[in-house]
Amino acid sequence: MKGKMLNSLTITTILALLVGCNVALAEKGETEKLYDFDEKVHYYQTKIDDNNYHLEIQSDDYQHFKNQSVFLLRHADRLCRGNPFMLKVTDGVQEYDRFPTKPRKYQPPLTVLLQCETEPTKD
Repeated sequence: MKGKMLNSLTITTILALLVGCNVALAEKGETEKLYDFDEKVHYYQTKIDDNNYHLEIQSDDYQHFKNQSVFLLRHADRLCRGNPFMLKVTDGVQEYDRFPTKPRKYQPPLTVLLQCETEPTKD
């Protein structure tokens, strides 16, 4: 019984550590290659300064674009810690073709600038 309890405690601790490391905060100017397990998205994240980020979400396939978009909104909210934010999409919005007549060409990554709004300081 004691061994099972110790194994459960060890597994719980490891999972808590992994969940706690969900938002990676790199040094300014460093680009990190990351993966979101919930939406199955590979992305690059560069911290420009405390309130600005450059995100590049890797294209996978057309159906995956919805996951990328949902991931982007959730990740932006997480990086801005629930504060309002502004997204500027610079490249990679895919067109919607219900019945494509030719093979899809390579889609560029979804590239976004994220700006977190901060609370105004009270003087």
